[in-house]
Order: sequence, then C-alpha cells, then structure tokens
Amino acid sequence: MDLQFLYEYQQQENNYNKLLLKILEIKDDEKIKMLRDEYSRLKKEYVSLSSKKADVEKEIFLKNTHYKRLQESKDNYEKLMYSPEINNIKKLEILKKQIEEADKSISVEKGQIEGLKKSLAELDEEILKTKKKLAFIKKKYDAAKEEKENKLNFLLKEKNIAEELLQEIKLKIDDKIYNEYMKMKERLNNPIAEIENRKCGGCGMEVPAMDYEEVKTGNSLKCQNCGRLLVYIRKNQR
Repeated sequence: MDLQFLYEYQQQENNYNKLLLKILEIKDDEKIKMLRDEYSRLKKEYVSLSSKKADVEKEIFLKNTHYKRLQESKDNYEKLMYSPEINNIKKLEILKKQIEEADKSISVEKGQIEGLKKSLAELDEEILKTKKKLAFIKKKYDAAKEEKENKLNFLLKEKNIAEELLQEIKLKIDDKIYNEYMKMKERLNNPIAEIENRKCGGCGMEVPAMDYEEVKTGNSLKCQNCGRLLVYIRKNQR
C-alpha cells in the first residue's frame, strides 16, 4: 500500500513541479518586459521632444524680440529721413544704407522665425503621435500586467493546495520507503513506474509474468530493465 501512496506522491510531485515552471514562466513574461521597455523608450522620447519644443519656443521668443527691435530701428531710420538732421546727401545715403541693412536683417530674422515655427509644428505633431503611442502601450501593459497577476494568484493558490496534498500523502508513506524513493530520484526520472498492459510505465519493457503477478499482489519489485519500482494500480482505485 505504501508503494501506491508513493506513486500518488510522485504524480502529485510532477504536477507540483509543472506548477512551479508555469509560475516562473509568468514571472519572466517576455511580453510584459517588451511592453515595459517600449513604454520606457516612448516616455524618454516624449521628454526629449518636449525639451526640444521648449528650446524652440524660447528661440522663437528671442527671435521675435530681436525682430521687433530691428523693425523699431528701421522705423526710426525712416522717420529720421525727414528730420532736419539729415541735411546733406552723404547723411541721406548713410541713412538709406542703414535702412537697407535693417531690411535685410528683418528679412533674415523673419525667415528664421518661420523656419522655427515650422519646426515647432512638426515637434507638436511628433509629441501628439508619441502621446497616442504612450497611451496605447500603457493600456496594453496594464491589461497584460493584470492578466499576469490574475494567473499568478491562481497558480500560487494551486501551489499551496499541491503542497498541502503532498504533505498529506507523505504522512501515509513509511520513512524508509520514502528515503529510498529520494535516493532513486537522484539517478532516475520518476523512479516509481505503473505497470500498464504488462509493460513498465518508465521504460516500456514487458514485465515477466511472475514479476507481474508479484506486483499485483502488492509486493515491491524493480523493473529488470530500468530499475524502477513497479506498482500495479487497480482501475477502480484511480
């Protein structure tokens, strides 16, 4: 009877190990890692774009300030043309040259401002796209994380149940037989094998008729081929 309990222990232990593997797989979920990394990348991109936008806005402000000063200078030059101070051709030519230079500077400054505004519009578009991507990835990440937590919680409950069941079965097994089982585990995978159709469930070799009958009566025998302990489970015992 101990051998049958030991076989049941082995089966439950296999189920327990499968649970542990599933728990590890869920903890190391590559999908969640990828989503987290993508979210982190997009967040950095968003911060970088926002920083660039602030720099461009600052540059536009400075350019507009300079543009206004140039325009004021030009207006003052134009007013000066009709003042009594400009009383000869030379002074007039100098003033006209100053107005022309102011015009050129204004034109350059205006072009640069327009270019900066275009860059700002492009940055705004990129920021909006990145924000949409961030929202999409965050939604996927949150959903995947919730799904992972639900699966993990379920498996952890199953793990606790499996541990309790293993302890219950172990109490029914003689310590000597259990220790032998543990030693066999060091060299054999599933050291307890059920006889099915007169064959060893571990290696598949046919069990001699005499051995088969011995095992059916509950005696402990090993497979002559692989060395596993053989057990016969009556179908109504399952």
